[in-house]
Amino acid sequence: MKWLWRFASQEQALWKETIKARFGMENKWTTYMPTQPYGTGVWRSIRSQWIKFANNCKIKVGNGGKTLFWEHVWAGQETLKKKYPDLFNLSLQKVSTIREMRDNQGWDLRFRRHLNDWEINRVADLLNTLEQYKDLTPNEDNLFWLPDKQDRFSVGSAYKTSQRSVSQSSGWPWKMIWKVKVPFKVACFTWLLAKQATLTQDNLMKRGRQFCSWCSFCECEIETINHLFLHCRETVKLWHIFINLRGISWTMPRSIKEALACWNRDRNQSGHRER
Repeated sequence: MKWLWRFASQEQALWKETIKARFGMENKWTTYMPTQPYGTGVWRSIRSQWIKFANNCKIKVGNGGKTLFWEHVWAGQETLKKKYPDLFNLSLQKVSTIREMRDNQGWDLRFRRHLNDWEINRVADLLNTLEQYKDLTPNEDNLFWLPDKQDRFSVGSAYKTSQRSVSQSSGWPWKMIWKVKVPFKVACFTWLLAKQATLTQDNLMKRGRQFCSWCSFCECEIETINHLFLHCRETVKLWHIFINLRGISWTMPRSIKEALACWNRDRNQSGHRER
């Protein structure tokens, strides 16, 4: 990860220019993943850590010239592409930087067709999100290393972060899915829910399909996996029936993973395996 940090933060270094010329740039921060069979092993192993590295970084926007408007995490805790998949599918500026998306008049959002009524509300929500990021500076965009209090990368903090992620992964209750006595198709469907891979409206829009993003049951929120199976007002009624039948007290978790972890913890405390 050290070399990924240096590559993203050091400008005009000779070794960086050599790597850029050799592999090409995927974005302003990193290169494409090497695919050649020979002579690329060292950089391929370094580049393979980019996703883990990027998940522990935050972009501080300066002039917006290195930060992709839709693809990078800069306004909140997730990308605008993930938060507004319906607007991303309609956008004509999918690979534009923040600087290219803003002019003297404000944000320059261009879509390939006229917007429907519910989509206008989504654009208004997007503009409200962008309101606090409207002032660009002459400085270059920079990366901050989140695990460090001073936002500076160090090998020690990267090692501790990797060890922490391994510990969390080993503690995840996969046995709650594959080791309980349920039909195999139920286990497979639960696995898809835990992996956020079920084809809800938001996941379909990420694949380029065009839908109205609202939940078909409540028509109040975007249809995500966690909303549809946990927080939708119609789904909550079913959960209340289940909870009352089991005679348990339960606070609704934020995600499917948290629900499974909660059930696993209760099972260990009670000593029962049936669910």
